[in-house]
Amino acid sequence: MIRTKASDYIVDYLCGKGIHHFFGYQGTMIAHLIDSIGKNENVENHCCYNEQGAAFAAVGYAKISGRCAVAYATSGPGAINLVSGIADAFYDSAPVIFLTGQLNTNEHTDIPQLRQQGFQETNVISIVSSITKYCKMITKAEDIPIELEKAFRIATSGRKGPVLLDIPMNMQRAEIEDKFALDCETLGNLDEPVFCNKYADPSDDFVVKQALNALKKANCPLLVLGNGISKNEQDRKLIRHVLEQLDIPVLTSMLGRDILPMDHPLNFGMIGSAYGHRYANLLACQKADFILCLGCSLCPRQTGTHPELFAPQAQIMRIDIDSVQLKRKIHKDEMAYQMDAMDFFVVLSRLLSDDEEKSATSAQDGIKTGSKRYVEGFKENEDSHKKWLKICRICKDKLQDFDADLPEMTENRVMKKISEQIEDNRVICADVGQHQVWTATSFVFKRNQRFICSGGHGAMGFSIPAAIGAHYATGQPVVVLCGDGGAQMNIQELQWIRRDNLPIVIYVLNNSSLGLIRQQQDSIFERRYIGAAPEGGYVAPDFEKIAKAYGIEAETIDVSAGKLLADDLFSHTGSKGPRLIQVMLGEETGAFPKTVFGEPMYNQKPYVSSELMEELLSL
Repeated sequence: MIRTKASDYIVDYLCGKGIHHFFGYQGTMIAHLIDSIGKNENVENHCCYNEQGAAFAAVGYAKISGRCAVAYATSGPGAINLVSGIADAFYDSAPVIFLTGQLNTNEHTDIPQLRQQGFQETNVISIVSSITKYCKMITKAEDIPIELEKAFRIATSGRKGPVLLDIPMNMQRAEIEDKFALDCETLGNLDEPVFCNKYADPSDDFVVKQALNALKKANCPLLVLGNGISKNEQDRKLIRHVLEQLDIPVLTSMLGRDILPMDHPLNFGMIGSAYGHRYANLLACQKADFILCLGCSLCPRQTGTHPELFAPQAQIMRIDIDSVQLKRKIHKDEMAYQMDAMDFFVVLSRLLSDDEEKSATSAQDGIKTGSKRYVEGFKENEDSHKKWLKICRICKDKLQDFDADLPEMTENRVMKKISEQIEDNRVICADVGQHQVWTATSFVFKRNQRFICSGGHGAMGFSIPAAIGAHYATGQPVVVLCGDGGAQMNIQELQWIRRDNLPIVIYVLNNSSLGLIRQQQDSIFERRYIGAAPEGGYVAPDFEKIAKAYGIEAETIDVSAGKLLADDLFSHTGSKGPRLIQVMLGEETGAFPKTVFGEPMYNQKPYVSSELMEELLSL
């Protein structure tokens, strides 16, 4: 039997699964694996400058593509530096395999109480067990084939997410059989909740027909789409086609902002208990009588901390691949089904296509039929739906007009102006902070632009390394939108961007503060800006100078004090390599519209007039 070095086998196996990009940082305990990556002609090794950068790059790759990514690190401090990226992948369902080096197994003692078994040894498994779908330290080289197969299946099955294999140095250099018989029985007996949640059979029409029946009966239906919607471009084309056939207003979560372009006639904004669009919150909470939620968690950030007050007049139906997610009820009488949102759209597309064929056949026979866009009986409420769409558009138009010239939303207009200069077919990576809110609410997403950010984990420092991973996943130029706080979290990865001459344009929106925290301190801490503004100990550098020190083309644009925004001010057309644009803002920035604690989420600050609110509520 041919035998091969274990680290070579690991790389060959992952390459065979379509993984050709590895992100990580060199170290003694992972050196054998890295050597195997480097000498394999079918893969690329991407060296970061901090392991957190590698973790976020892998997450960015997985988030934008939906495909499995790999990040690696040495033991101890290297492995621990991956943790924030692991958490981000776990909460936002990104399929990433993390590989960590570890102390040789023969160096371990039989004294479990020892704080450390050897130099740079840390029990990473106990650290990441709550933020991975599966994690294991490999102690037998012969287990590597089955553990790799298990890790890949778990990461990419059901609700996707991260796995981690901790591989001691002597396991990496061991020899294993090059050919193995996959133990299917062992894989089949894996603990179901860990391996792959069972969910509705996509060949079963029951769930989809239930949804269609509810949509048919509703006068004011809404679709709410979230992060569970497929990242695959072909899937997204099918989804958009189905949405246009249904012709029902669509709301999204922040992570779903790129599902429909901003100017799409069915796009009615982002739902959000604090920073959502006014019109989205109004339509959901005061207007809708039925909400179909697909792949969206409806967490407190979307519904408010008292979910029973969310959409009190609406019946809610939820479709989610994660059965545990559905245990957190929004309404006691809601309908909830465990099903992959993509399976739902595939079945729905088939039903709609079947109806089109039936309608065409009936028309040829001279029989009066309903619209081809709806399954049988769905047309009954078409007049109500048209009236509903008209109401939605009136609400959106009037509330957009109200926000258009508000002085509190100057930065939103800056973001809109930036977005107008960014080409289609670009990936947009936002960091965490006020700029993220401006991006989600005011960036005018074009049809083929994609958007990623750190959702559930909310990790500052995400955007720059994630943009690197997104570029390698798509081959397209990437735009980073970050604040001065987030930009400094992983600023060392500018060296990576310069070294590889990556087509990444970075906008640093610099308000010399941690904007969201400062805004909170304005509201409840009597303007004590501790740790969030210069007077409280926080200062920001000149990012133009820093970028130039790394060898990156850079410039500064000052739009503070209400300076005019020229049409071509933020244009970076023709830039083939990296570029950084520092946008200087005033310190008194705010994320608006914002729901004040205790207020209903549709009544946001700055407040609309009581006359306008009454007009919209009466529609």
